[in-house]
Amino acid sequence: MEDLRKSLNQYLFYEFAMDLDEDESKVSDTWPFELREVGRSRDLIVFEFDDDQPYFALAGPSLNYLPKAGMRFDDLVMQESGSKWIGARDPIDLSMSMPGDEIVPSGLERRRSLEELGAGSLPGREIEILEGLFLRTERRYLALFRVVGAPDAIAVGVPSSSNIVVGFPDASAWRRLAWAVGWWIRKSGTRT
Repeated sequence: MEDLRKSLNQYLFYEFAMDLDEDESKVSDTWPFELREVGRSRDLIVFEFDDDQPYFALAGPSLNYLPKAGMRFDDLVMQESGSKWIGARDPIDLSMSMPGDEIVPSGLERRRSLEELGAGSLPGREIEILEGLFLRTERRYLALFRVVGAPDAIAVGVPSSSNIVVGFPDASAWRRLAWAVGWWIRKSGTRT
């Protein structure tokens, strides 16, 4: 475990640009961060550490770190599960252009469809699209909307589920949407 902590600290040393001010030879299992294990899932060992805010440090197929953004270990596991589910469906976001692809609607069509989906989900309110995806393999939409100025959001388009309220306003839209899908997976017993 000490080797894993040292590897994570080596990674974090460079990610946090400490190499500009500090000597790499100081990196150890306890420096530059005190990594506290918070849990394990199938292919992931999760630690937490603090810098200017609390973070997760992830050791799995690759090393990574994320702001905790109000999430606990269980929330992170749901986010990871949802992210894998979304990724397996070839998601196309609003910034992607797919000219000549007969399956994927144009960017303008996708935006219009998502705006209609959001307006139908939150009628009579001014909404914003936080994350809008066209799932290419399923030919349908999955989105995260929010009433302008509200901290909570709703995930729309999750299979056989009503809208899912999503907190974690400090997390990225992608993480919030992935969490909602992970929540649905856990609740429904769907396999990923």
